Amino acid sequence: MAKISRRKRGGQPKYVLGRNGRPIVGLSYDKTLNQYYSTHHRPKKYFGSDLDQAVVKFRTWQSGQDTRTLVALPNPPSTGERVRLGSVPEPPDEMSSEEFEAYLSEPGQVFTDPDGLYDWARAEIQADPAKFAERVGIPQIAWLDELEPPGPGLTLEKVGELYFGKRKKVSDHWRRKQESYWKEFRKCVRKRNLKGIKQPDIARYHDTIWNEYEKANRSPTYISHRVQAVRTILRHALKAGQDQRQVSRVLDLCATFETPVKKGTDPRPIGREDFQQLLDVSSPKWRAVLLVALNCAFYPSEVAAVRSEHMDLNAGTLVMDRGKTGVPRIAMLWSRTVRAIRAYQTADPHQSDYVFVSQNGQPYNANHLGRNFRRRRDAAGLDESVTFDTIRDGAYSAAVGGGATIDEARLLAGHRVSGVADHYLKRNPKMAAAACSAIEKAYFD
Repeated sequence: MAKISRRKRGGQPKYVLGRNGRPIVGLSYDKTLNQYYSTHHRPKKYFGSDLDQAVVKFRTWQSGQDTRTLVALPNPPSTGERVRLGSVPEPPDEMSSEEFEAYLSEPGQVFTDPDGLYDWARAEIQADPAKFAERVGIPQIAWLDELEPPGPGLTLEKVGELYFGKRKKVSDHWRRKQESYWKEFRKCVRKRNLKGIKQPDIARYHDTIWNEYEKANRSPTYISHRVQAVRTILRHALKAGQDQRQVSRVLDLCATFETPVKKGTDPRPIGREDFQQLLDVSSPKWRAVLLVALNCAFYPSEVAAVRSEHMDLNAGTLVMDRGKTGVPRIAMLWSRTVRAIRAYQTADPHQSDYVFVSQNGQPYNANHLGRNFRRRRDAAGLDESVTFDTIRDGAYSAAVGGGATIDEARLLAGHRVSGVADHYLKRNPKMAAAACSAIEKAYFD
């Protein structure tokens, strides 16, 4: 026989809310002791201070009980009618029959055992879900008969395969970075599929990359690149029509991503004399690298991505796509640039599709070019403020300052220009001729 203790008058028991926002009937929290405990069992049974562990312990303990715990329902199914679902045992010795009957007769006091409650609710829903939905004020219950069993859900591994298996308009270097960022995201959220990802998982990933950003004094790009990669990969799955409901939900969770505020851009164009000193200490390969970077207003990653098919040395043109954005890059190559490339190819022939490769024949990436640039900068005796990026800054500034229009400079730099279609740009690289000429005049007169 279940033990019935007299509950204090004045309010219903306060149950703990589960992760789904619904009360866990029979489990309460004691703020004083910082412990979760059984609401209706006497003496109280405690389950610890961690919610998730307490729920597991409570369910395990609950399933092993031989007797049924009675639960007081706050709202009876019909006003003025006392409904008893399941059996209510005789009152124990500490409460007389009169006291127990009087307690049961109080307004709103309906007692049931959980098994009886579930059996009753199940039967009511199966008989008429619309009526039950109206009765309990939860309209979604009326649609239960229209629902289909959920599928297994889209895994994070599959999301990555969808993107990396079909996405082509990115450089190999940026693709490798995206793969590492996606692997880092999967490791932080600790979930196999999208359905399992909740807000705490996203917050854990967010805190992880921010802690590294602050601890190692990283640049704002450290976080923005990671956030951008995760969103891009998820949006690709959304466009592919894969589990759109869950993908959209996770993207909404990712909307809480916070990125550091970038400082205003401070371009530092490389000086003419500094660039000449770099050329003086460079081998044929690095002379070609430097000239291509200045001629085309390239970042290191863009120099590394240049393939032989992108250049027509006879016509003196370059046509390619910018790795991260897919925007066409066009340029008219100077005769000195063409001579430097041919001199390098003669001195260092190789079989790779890429124009610039290391001694072992492997294509460069931005980090490799940056390290090699610093060696030549030190050999030339230049200040540390001279970086590879200052070559692009110098090219862009020289193009605008040398008479090219803003749109011509933007076409050379790989920025979008409204009204100019990509296919038109690729057929007309001479649209960047004025910008390229202005740069050559500024640095070689």
